[in-house]
Amino acid sequence: MLNYISYGKGKNIIFLHGWGGSTASFKGIADILSAEYRVTLVDFYGFGETPHPDKSLTLDDYVDGVVEIVRKENMAEAVFVGHSFGGRVAVRLTRKYPQYVRKLVLIDAAGLRPRFSLMRFARVVLHKLRRAAGLKGLNGSHDYAALSGAMKGTFVNIVNDHTDKDLRYVSSGALILWGKRDKDTPLYMAKRFLRHIKNSSLIIFPDAGHYSYLDAFNETLFALKAYIG
Repeated sequence: MLNYISYGKGKNIIFLHGWGGSTASFKGIADILSAEYRVTLVDFYGFGETPHPDKSLTLDDYVDGVVEIVRKENMAEAVFVGHSFGGRVAVRLTRKYPQYVRKLVLIDAAGLRPRFSLMRFARVVLHKLRRAAGLKGLNGSHDYAALSGAMKGTFVNIVNDHTDKDLRYVSSGALILWGKRDKDTPLYMAKRFLRHIKNSSLIIFPDAGHYSYLDAFNETLFALKAYIG
């Protein structure tokens, strides 16, 4: 089961961290909101205090891990706040288990299929040609290179499972918070979320990057309170 911590009283808010994060990722915001709400912070498989099993996982495995917490804690519903990879999990969860989602907040969320890039296409072709010739392929991303064992397979499963197809099933609406300077999940992705999720709204933080909830901490806190309240 996923490691998690819950504290505070009131309506439930579940924070889902990005790839490489942990329960510490959202703790600053959660500590403040815990005066009015019951907040829950999780460690995804392979991060924080939750070990990764000896098999590769899928996006749905991460979703089911979060839902296991919801059921264990007898939550009728919750507000799900997901950053980057956590946003990817939150979108799929909203499609699979809409009954548990009161509201959805996406912060620089990952999961959408990237735009076509000639450079990326050329790298893929070159990688396949080198492998076909018996040579070492091109190096992957830094995130992938840092992994070992079954988690490499998990990473491949995750990055190849796009959530574009899930968006039309999101019935909860969404608050979308984004850093204008985000280079990991560029602003065009935020606008795609806005177009395809009914009853959604977008707030852009002009001086923030991929970790916009930290770069624009006070603005994020204000937006969350207004949306959740």
